[in-house]
Amino acid sequence: MNSNSKITVFGGSGLVGSSILRELKKQGYQNLDAPRSKELNLLDKNQVEEYFKTKQPEFVFMVAGLVGGIYGNMTHPADFLYQNSMMILNIMEAIKNFSPQTKILFTASTCIYPKENPQPIKETRFMTGPLEETNKGYAVAKGLGIVATQLYRQQYNIQSIAVMPTNMYGPNDTYDLKNGHMIPSLIKKFVEAKKNNTSLTFWGTGKPRREALYVDDCADACIYLMNNYEEKELINIGTGFDYSIKEFIAILEEVIDYKAQINWDTSKPDGTLEKRTDITRLKKIMPNFAPRFFQAGLKETLKADFGWKN
Repeated sequence: MNSNSKITVFGGSGLVGSSILRELKKQGYQNLDAPRSKELNLLDKNQVEEYFKTKQPEFVFMVAGLVGGIYGNMTHPADFLYQNSMMILNIMEAIKNFSPQTKILFTASTCIYPKENPQPIKETRFMTGPLEETNKGYAVAKGLGIVATQLYRQQYNIQSIAVMPTNMYGPNDTYDLKNGHMIPSLIKKFVEAKKNNTSLTFWGTGKPRREALYVDDCADACIYLMNNYEEKELINIGTGFDYSIKEFIAILEEVIDYKAQINWDTSKPDGTLEKRTDITRLKKIMPNFAPRFFQAGLKETLKADFGWKN
C-alpha cells in the first residue's frame, strides 16, 4: 500500500475497524473508505456488487461482522452463522466478478479453534476437532470465511489472506453487558461498580485463562501483514501470554482502585478453559511485534472511553 492507495475498511465503526482506520491515518494513508451498514449492507449481494463495480478498492480490510459474548452466541446462534457467512461470501464473489485486483485481509477469531487444544494453539489446529458449543454458529461462519479466502485464491487467484486475532479490548468497544465480550464486560462492570459502590457477579469459576490483545496492537499487525504477507496460511495475532479471569479481576481492582465483593455464578458456563495462541508465525514475519500487557492497555482504554485521569 502507498499513501494514495484506495483502501476500504468494512466494519470501520467497530472496535477493530476504527482502530485500523486510526492507525492507517497515523501512517499517512489518505484514500480511505469505511462505509457504514446504512450506506452499504454487506448482507445484500446487489449492494456489495455495486460497491466493487464502482469503487474498485485496491485493498480491503474485512473486519465487519455480528459479534458477541457467550450469552449472545448462545441465544442467537443461527444469526451469527448466517450473517457472518453471507457477508464474506458476498464480498469474495464481488471481488471475483468485479474487482479481481483487490487484496483482502479477513479477520476470523481464535474462538473458532477446536474446544480442546494443546497450548499454545498453532494455526495448524484449524478444523481438527469439535468446536465449543457456546459459539458454534459464529465459529462455523468464521471458519467458512477462512476457507473462502483460501479457495477463491486457489481457483480465481484472488489476493486474500486470513488472520486469527485473539480476545481484544480497547477504545470504541461496545461494553454491552448482556451480549458483549468478556474483557469489555469486565471493564464496564468494574467502572459501574466503583461508581455505585456495589458488588460484582461473574459467570463460571474464574479459572479459564484468556489472552487480552489491545486493539491497536492488532491493527498494527493487520496493516503490516497487508503490506508484507502474501501466503494462504493463517496467521495468529495474539500476545503469547494469558491471564485467568480471576487475574484479570485483580488487575482491574488495582488499576481502577476498587476492591469489590466478588460473587461467582457457577451455574453459568466457563466456556473454553484455556486458549493461548502460538504467535511464532507472526513473529517471523513481523519481528518487532510487541503487544502490551493488560495493565498498560487497560489504562489507555479507561482514558479513551471513560475519561479516566489516573
